[in-house]
Amino acid sequence: MVWNDKRLKFEHLNKAPRLEVDSKMMDQVWVPDVYFRNEKSAAFHDVTVPNKFMHLRPTGNVEYSMRLSLTLSCRMLLQKYPLDTQRCPMLIQSYTYTTENVMFYWQEGHGLPGPISYDREIALGTELPQFSITENVTESCNGTMDVDTREFYCNHCDHETLSQNKDGRKGTRVSSIAILAITTPLARTKTVGKGLCIAVQSKLYPRRAEPMSVSYIKAIDVWSVTGLIFVFAALLEFAYVNVLARRGDKELRATQVFTIPEGAGNKDGGEVNGNPHRRIKIGGPSPSRIKARRVDKISRVLFPSLFLLFNICYWLFYLYM
Repeated sequence: MVWNDKRLKFEHLNKAPRLEVDSKMMDQVWVPDVYFRNEKSAAFHDVTVPNKFMHLRPTGNVEYSMRLSLTLSCRMLLQKYPLDTQRCPMLIQSYTYTTENVMFYWQEGHGLPGPISYDREIALGTELPQFSITENVTESCNGTMDVDTREFYCNHCDHETLSQNKDGRKGTRVSSIAILAITTPLARTKTVGKGLCIAVQSKLYPRRAEPMSVSYIKAIDVWSVTGLIFVFAALLEFAYVNVLARRGDKELRATQVFTIPEGAGNKDGGEVNGNPHRRIKIGGPSPSRIKARRVDKISRVLFPSLFLLFNICYWLFYLYM
């Protein structure tokens, strides 16, 4: 913070560009009673000494800075999570002084750097792996509080963050692949079927709990539930086709078997290479096996088509809602 205190002018006494005030002397200098209106918890940094400094300029300007760790409340609308963009405010206000005595302004313009800057590590995304800070907006938020209807000056900083849920994206890819794989001949093995079930369960419901629990349905809930419905419907189709195929095998074994002599119809007849007879099965594919093939072919087209239609409706709704 920077403010001007005419009582601290020393340009007529000393030509130094500034005076650095010791932390023990800071308590004797007046400072604005700043507080954060949406603060939930806060802590000062005092290792190994209090992390704050104060510089006095010859003109009476006071430069004051300190390190604070803040937990601020932010009202979020998570219907589109993890495709959402949130605006989280930081409200800075004087607790005691009204606008007649104290007014806050963001220090910007006139060749000065912007009032908000980020740590390099946070800018690279190493400290906030699930969110991306897209922009910040600084503005004034003057208003009255219910204290004799007096007006207090307030500064307002909005931090716009974009959710980046990696587990949600993994669930999207896995559920899409699972639905396509289960409707192909590759998934007709028990090992592949079990593996797909485990993969879908682990990816659609990650081991790490979601950081935000709300009473309404989020976009990721719609995707997860619909993906599971598609996957289990495909597994039921696989089980049904498998039952029909086994029934068809039994019907095929029950068909009549004729035994005719080897070389029958040949003018020489007789035994050939020690195999006097040949066993021949007479009959076409069983009705159950024909039905199984028909259901399988329909499912290979129906499931991906329905899932594609769901994707079109889902992304159009949540991206342009």
